[in-house]
Amino acid sequence: MESVDILLCEDTRNSGLLLQKLNIKNKPKLVSFYDEVEDQKVPEVIKYLNEGLGVGLISDAGTPLLSDPGWKLIKRCQQLGIKYTAIPGVSAAIDALVLSGLPGSRFSFLGFLPKKDGDRKRVLEKYKDIEGVKIVYESPFRLVKLLADIKEIYGDETKVSICREMTKFFEEVVKGTVSELLLSQDKKIKGEIVVVFE
Repeated sequence: MESVDILLCEDTRNSGLLLQKLNIKNKPKLVSFYDEVEDQKVPEVIKYLNEGLGVGLISDAGTPLLSDPGWKLIKRCQQLGIKYTAIPGVSAAIDALVLSGLPGSRFSFLGFLPKKDGDRKRVLEKYKDIEGVKIVYESPFRLVKLLADIKEIYGDETKVSICREMTKFFEEVVKGTVSELLLSQDKKIKGEIVVVFE
């Protein structure tokens, strides 16, 4: 991060704190770059790149493009023949897959499912016959609905792992059949959740 001139950040406050903690001396200019502004910021970023500036992209708690900003920028770089690279880092989907204890040789990443019941169920139905585990990012407010949909579409004995607050102080991984986990969801759940099921 010391080698870039511009650092695109999902949240400049979080990224600024990260730079402090990493003791980055040559501080790049932090530019806000989140989903809602990505379209309008891409031309500005392309201008930086055409001027020969080094540009980096980081997200708050995950990997750019995986349910985080960056896809539109990468697509534009491809169209213009601008070279880019990626440095592997944290990915909640892969972390949850490893923590789940379910077979990880084949998996489908579904990201955040639609909020509307019918749309969510259609996506789950679409992936039902695809081999391998499914990985879903979910809000704590919709977790019970998701589990109910999994039970309805995939069956009572579907193996599920709920990974909450991964890599943080209150990390929790709960495993069982979807029926067992539905019965145990009586407390208010908080935090970031990834659901892995087979």
